[in-house]
Amino acid sequence: MVIEKKYYFYAAHRNKEAGEKCGRIHGHTYDVTCFFKFQEITNGITMLFSDIDKIAEPIIKQYDHTFLLYKEDSLVKVLEFCNEPFTELPFETSAENMAIWILNEIKNAGLPIFKIELGETKSSNVIYEISS
Repeated sequence: MVIEKKYYFYAAHRNKEAGEKCGRIHGHTYDVTCFFKFQEITNGITMLFSDIDKIAEPIIKQYDHTFLLYKEDSLVKVLEFCNEPFTELPFETSAENMAIWILNEIKNAGLPIFKIELGETKSSNVIYEISS
């Protein structure tokens, strides 16, 4: 049985490796769709949707209304000096890297996630899937 759950968050970022346009500070509404595979059904239920949300949603929402920034970005020192909050990540903040990162965070929290779709724009999604 597969359960699909949809989430979203708003965040600013820049990706210096992705050209001039994406190298500037800008923001997105990130649409996140998670797919969970369950082997057992008890009394017609795999897992309550609300129980999935209790685990997955805080992981995703930790990025909401933040500035996502690669730890090696030159802005890190500037923002630290100015005491301006941001979320430091160990990778360039591409959609591909964010999808891999979020899937692994949710998986490490104990949910049987096997696939994630992450959209930065209305016309572009990345899909990351692991073998279950």
